[in-house]
Amino acid sequence: MSRRHFLRTCTAVALGLSLLLVHLTSAQRGATLRIYLARHGQTDWNVEGRLQGSTDTHLNDTGRQQARELAKRLTGLQLDAVYSSALSRSRETAEIVHGSVPLTSLAGLNERKLGKFEGLRVAATTTAGAPTRASSNDSAVTQEYVRRTTDPADSLDGGESLTQFSTRISTTLATIRKQHASGTLLIVGHGVTNKMILRALLGLTLEQANTISQANDELYLIELDRAVPPRLWKLITEKTLGEL
Repeated sequence: MSRRHFLRTCTAVALGLSLLLVHLTSAQRGATLRIYLARHGQTDWNVEGRLQGSTDTHLNDTGRQQARELAKRLTGLQLDAVYSSALSRSRETAEIVHGSVPLTSLAGLNERKLGKFEGLRVAATTTAGAPTRASSNDSAVTQEYVRRTTDPADSLDGGESLTQFSTRISTTLATIRKQHASGTLLIVGHGVTNKMILRALLGLTLEQANTISQANDELYLIELDRAVPPRLWKLITEKTLGEL
C-alpha cells in the first residue's frame, strides 16, 4: 500500500468514526425525556393551612397569576404534551399554561386521599400536605396527622395509604412514559404527588422524598437519559436567589 493510499484510508476511517460519534451523540440526545414538574397555583385552602387531598378546590387570584407566570417561564420551549391531575386546581393551572399543546388530565396524578384529615388545619411544621415533624406544642390533630401519614400502611380512615398512593403514581408515570420515550413534557401536579413522582423517577427513599417541599410557584426539570443517571434541576428566580 502506498503512503498516499494509506493516508487516504486513515482519513476515511477517521471521518467515518467522527460521523458515527456525531450520530451516536444525536441519537442519545434524541432519546432524552425531559419532564418539567410544576405544582398547581395557590388556593384559598393553601393560605388557610387546610389539607386538601382529594377535595376539589379551585385556584384563587394569586394561583391564577402564578399559572400565568409559569406560562411565561416556559415560553420558547417546545412541549410535546402537558399532563395534569383531574382535580380543578391542577387542571386550571395547566389550562392557563398549555396553549396549543395537547392537555391530558389523569386521575392517577390526583393528590393523595387524606381521609379524615381533609379540610383540617395543620401546623406550619407540615409542608405541602406532607409531614416533616411535629412538636409537643402542636395540636393533637397535627401530631396525629404527622404520625399516621408516615405509616406506609395507614389509609387514614377512608383515605389512601402511602403504599397505595406511591403505587398509583408509579403506574401513572409508567403509562405516560410508554407514550413518550423522549421529548419534553410538563406535568402539573400537587405537593405530595410531586414528591412521589420524584421518588419514582430518581429512585429516592420515602424519607428522602419527604424532605422535598415544592412551593406553588416553583418549577423543576427532570432529565431522563439511559446513558447517564437521572438529573434534577430547579429554576432559581429572584425570590429563591438565597438558595444559590
